[in-house]
Amino acid sequence: MEDRRRALLAIILVGAAPTLSTLLSYSAGDGAISQAIFVLTKLWLLCVPIIWFLKIDGGAMSWSKPEQGGYAMSIGLGLAMSVAMLLAWFLLGDAIDATLLSDALEPVGLLNPTVYLLATVYWILFNSLLEEYVFRWFLVIKSETLVGPGNPAIILSALIFVVHHTVALAVFGFPWWANVISSIAIFIGGAVFSWLYVRYRSVWIPYIAHAICDVAVFGVGATILF
Repeated sequence: MEDRRRALLAIILVGAAPTLSTLLSYSAGDGAISQAIFVLTKLWLLCVPIIWFLKIDGGAMSWSKPEQGGYAMSIGLGLAMSVAMLLAWFLLGDAIDATLLSDALEPVGLLNPTVYLLATVYWILFNSLLEEYVFRWFLVIKSETLVGPGNPAIILSALIFVVHHTVALAVFGFPWWANVISSIAIFIGGAVFSWLYVRYRSVWIPYIAHAICDVAVFGVGATILF
């Protein structure tokens, strides 16, 4: 019971941080405060899981080396999900108001093609890896303690993963129906990434699939904005 209480606390402290950051940044508006919230949240997500794992769980440092393979599976699933996203955009993209998205991204400079490209590189190479570290490694193992291994942990971690994306899409002005469809797709993607971690026990395997999907996402974003 004590282990489950600790796992729940860890999930709250880490899993709620991205959603809280999105809401606080939106409330703070543009400028230094919003940027400070963004940076502090990233530091929180980077530091809290490893400190918890080392100090409370008594774990040891590891680079999560993929010792069970999984590269082909990850690449295949990443490409399949990317194709599904591109098909969805082809069918439904005209219904999304590009002006709303532009208005949401303009204050942070993402309407500048160079800034957009740099943000794309950052998100694919670093932010996606941070999300795998947080949502697949830390929150999956805590979900396993709280609700049990296998599907229960996969579903819980995917639900946590989708929440802040749903909030962010609402902030960016996505219509409710597009947000619902996107959130379902993100939940499925999160579940796939969690399954890859559970199956291969390395954050690098789901990261490959995640990075491939982000290439598609930012490609669609560039099509909308430019």
